[in-house]
Amino acid sequence: MTRIASSGKRGVTLLFSDGRTEKARVSSNVFRKFKNPVCGDTAKAVNKQGVWYVEEILNRKGCLERTSPVGRRQVLAANIDLVVVVASIASPPLRRGFIDRALASADWNRLPAALVLNKIDLAGSKGAASPENLERIYGRLAGYTVLKTSAVTGEGMEEFKALIAGRTVALAGISAAGKTSLIQAIHPELNLRVGAVNEKTTKGRHTTVSARLIPLGENTFLMDTPGLRAFSVDHIPKAELKFCFAEFDSAGACKFRDCLHETEPGCAVLEAVQKGLIDKDRHLSYLKLLHEENTYS
Repeated sequence: MTRIASSGKRGVTLLFSDGRTEKARVSSNVFRKFKNPVCGDTAKAVNKQGVWYVEEILNRKGCLERTSPVGRRQVLAANIDLVVVVASIASPPLRRGFIDRALASADWNRLPAALVLNKIDLAGSKGAASPENLERIYGRLAGYTVLKTSAVTGEGMEEFKALIAGRTVALAGISAAGKTSLIQAIHPELNLRVGAVNEKTTKGRHTTVSARLIPLGENTFLMDTPGLRAFSVDHIPKAELKFCFAEFDSAGACKFRDCLHETEPGCAVLEAVQKGLIDKDRHLSYLKLLHEENTYS
């Protein structure tokens, strides 16, 4: 099977089943049907006089999407088995809004998702988020798999390897959250470029400029997506956002079928928030997504 390992303005890089890669041009028919090939696409490619051409993109499944800064629905990666949201607990500061958006996008596309709390070696430092609290919110209350990892100490690396084994996994996180470092830690021979945090802005510097498919053997593939400073989900219909917060399902039935879990009487979700069965900030994050228009944060 031939897959798109990466895609750029001048063409794509193909990844063949034997592990070799080749640069390729893309047929205009492909652009007309799919707009752009993306990382993880399966493709039909032919070699014409020593030049590879992508003539067809096969049907996509399991796509990770966001709304781009210009308001368009953007596919970041395709044919995914699992989305892993990577969030550093410090340096750069953890952003709950990004986590909630990425998880919502995965849920809307019916993709299994997990949360990796990275740089756990910084726990307890000034400004660091509490791993225990996040594990309670996203693990026990929301039901996601939550791992705590550190590329520095090696903590959680075996669990991370077990999580991704035999799957095509898309890593999503802001710049310098440590996605590339995680890959480097489990496969040091890859010699990937690792970025750092800008000390003045506390934001990460981009090291991955486009999504890339990295084969790790034994039918395991990692998609290292670019560090994203915004993950808008404006492409998700407002009425369907409530289905993208997994813990809402466990609250039970609301009085009204079309309840948006805002101020409606008899809302089971609001009752669960009051009882502490749903995290208050997760519910506020949902309300923010419900009412925002092309807001990127």
